[in-house]
Amino acid sequence: MYGMISYLIGFWLIPRLWRDAKERGWLTLADAFRDLYNSRFVAGFVALTGALWSIPYVQLQIQGMGYIIEVSGYGYIDPLTAKVVAFTLLAIFVIIGGLVSVASINALQGAIMLIAIWFIGIVSPIVAFGGIDKLFNTLTSYNPPPSAKFHLYPTTSDLYFLYSIILIAPMAFWLWPNRVQNIFGARDEETVKRNMVLVGIYQLSQIPAILVGLTAVGLVAKGLLNVPIHVKEYADQSFMLVARTLFNPFIVGLIGAGALAASISTAAAILHVSGALFSKNIVFAKNEKQLLIYARLFTCLIALISLILAIYAPGALIYLLLVGYAGIVQFFPEYIIALKKPGLIDKYTAVTAMSAGMIVVGYVKYYYGRIWNIYEGLWGLLANLLVLSIMLLIKKLIKGKQ
Repeated sequence: MYGMISYLIGFWLIPRLWRDAKERGWLTLADAFRDLYNSRFVAGFVALTGALWSIPYVQLQIQGMGYIIEVSGYGYIDPLTAKVVAFTLLAIFVIIGGLVSVASINALQGAIMLIAIWFIGIVSPIVAFGGIDKLFNTLTSYNPPPSAKFHLYPTTSDLYFLYSIILIAPMAFWLWPNRVQNIFGARDEETVKRNMVLVGIYQLSQIPAILVGLTAVGLVAKGLLNVPIHVKEYADQSFMLVARTLFNPFIVGLIGAGALAASISTAAAILHVSGALFSKNIVFAKNEKQLLIYARLFTCLIALISLILAIYAPGALIYLLLVGYAGIVQFFPEYIIALKKPGLIDKYTAVTAMSAGMIVVGYVKYYYGRIWNIYEGLWGLLANLLVLSIMLLIKKLIKGKQ
């Protein structure tokens, strides 16, 4: 839901961001912060923290690729080997391919995944149950085990989580380093608007994706899938497990190829942008050769950390993504306020407030998991705004006494 809301907001917001970038010569979010706050320090902070909060995003891609390889191996590939193979594929693609290969493969993976998602989503319930209505009949009569997280009817606690996500995540959606660079680097405003509409329509593919997940639960209910789909690491394998259960290996391989391409291109784009931000805004490369060396070293570091976390601290894929969103959204108030009210916030206030929000996100996530089942990104943003308000008030009081 937050993706759909983000594209609605984007059609109004992104042209404005593009115009500001074009007028002021921005190519990255760090460029924008450096200009808005007249500070390399702020730009370096945004570049570094943006890259660090992208780690969960890269981790989920490695985990996702590992699941695809593991399930497509029909039991012959263990999880560790699958993740290492996924990391190796990503490393080869990033080092050899560059951003040009990301653009090239996006067209291929987009076509394959669009066809695959709709095909599996619509056909699977028909093949397995005789129709989508019969799938829901199966689900409504199914009693999942007590440990299961799956239930058809949302609780009050579920709604708290849902509402807090769809409030916060759309703010962060357009602040990911790779998305910002795509917007700022667009040829003209019409291109930006056209992309918003076309990619926004792609969000309709959430419908068949949800049907695949429900089909997986239905297959478990009927005893056709002997996998504990309610356990988080298996839940994320639903798409490939449904394909493997209902279709022949050729179709499974084709779907897996498209999914791998999607994950590789997404992770590669994030790694490329993170490496470039690091070399340009933190170590300040003096020439193109230095920039390339520093970018590759930082890219390797981010990728290795992501692999280690994927092996030793795997999480449900969507929750990994939401951790990244919770950190990235902390840029939002300081960015928008600086655009609307230049000079209101100084660089120290901005960095302190953003840091406070990020620390609260990490603290809540690590020590509590979730307070009152409210998304940690909201707690972080509230802390960010509180610190920002207090520092602005102190600044105003000091100025009033002078």
